[in-house]
Amino acid sequence: MKKLTALLTVLALLACLLAGCAGEAEPSETVAASANAGETGAVSTNKEPIKVGVLAPLTGTMAEFGKTYEVAMTMAAEDINEAGGINGRELVLQFEDSKGDQNQSAELASKFADDDEVVAILGDFSSGCAMAAAPICDEEGIVLLSPTASNPDFAVMSDWAFQIAGLASYEGSYAATYEVGKYAGAKNVAIFYMNTDFGASIVDSFIPAAEAAGMNIVFCEGYADTESDFSALITKAKAAEPDHVMIVDQTSISNVINQIRGSGWDVPITMLGPSTSQQVIDLCGENCEGILTTVSVYYAESDPAAYAFAQEFAERAGFGATVMAGFAYDGVIILAEAIEACGDNITREAIRDNLYLTDDTYLTGPIKFSENGDIVRKYLICEIVDGEYVIRCGYDYDAE
Repeated sequence: MKKLTALLTVLALLACLLAGCAGEAEPSETVAASANAGETGAVSTNKEPIKVGVLAPLTGTMAEFGKTYEVAMTMAAEDINEAGGINGRELVLQFEDSKGDQNQSAELASKFADDDEVVAILGDFSSGCAMAAAPICDEEGIVLLSPTASNPDFAVMSDWAFQIAGLASYEGSYAATYEVGKYAGAKNVAIFYMNTDFGASIVDSFIPAAEAAGMNIVFCEGYADTESDFSALITKAKAAEPDHVMIVDQTSISNVINQIRGSGWDVPITMLGPSTSQQVIDLCGENCEGILTTVSVYYAESDPAAYAFAQEFAERAGFGATVMAGFAYDGVIILAEAIEACGDNITREAIRDNLYLTDDTYLTGPIKFSENGDIVRKYLICEIVDGEYVIRCGYDYDAE
């Protein structure tokens, strides 16, 4: 398998072929992007394929994120296989639907671990589901690499657990100190948050950082990820008279924004969770003008490879690429490199040991695992202006 630079070159060339891109596989089907026989870089048919299990919420309230996994990871598998596979062997991704349910994620992790043909596991999307699967993977001795779990308590659970999304604890403190405090100049902040592991971990780091920066948290209340009516929360938050609202959510944020604006409240808003999601703009329209967001990856035209990836992803998925898509793509690439480094003797333990040696720049930036199996990312600050995301502060804003 070629290194990432070669893969991204292939990806950039594929951008001009968007109209002919294949659709993603149905849930629980095996995804394998084999090169056609006889073509340059075709996968050898004389060796058994390498199978990797994927835990993803293909149905349920997080189905959009499951599709993000499916599309982005399939793109990565295709790039790898079209470049010759892993040491001449085809990479096969086997998707299973965790439904965003922690018990289901744990059961599927056990299923993968019991299958000797599965060399490693990618997923799950949410920190809660990944943390439910981690003890199973630890006991069975199989890598669990979650591209998107950000709870700081996940990777430390096991020597077999890895995460590349960055730590929610750092993003929460960054958002408080630099985005809401330094950039927006907020003094009295109201917090709406989705009451999940993700939302709670962000809030747990946001509040002390905000207070240390001299801000007052005048309202803070969570809600279920199935909630649809936020009128009572909005009324209570208004009464606290904040000059800024922080919304921490991954699934209902457009609803919250529209209901805040629909109530006639024009308070400045910062969102954390969907990053630069096009869906927020599509669903909120003028209601999201001026909203701020943190983002660790931005698919700008100035970065041809990243931009080509985002264009192709949107064509396949039917919605825009967020950072989650890039993380999912990189997760496959990084795991494939660790497998490749095993040579002809692929073992689950060797894959784990090789992951700890990861130190390179990928689609979503530099990735080097700590001894805990996690990484710390840098962030941009973006604002929605005239229906588009505009970078307001660079990666070095926290150093200025």
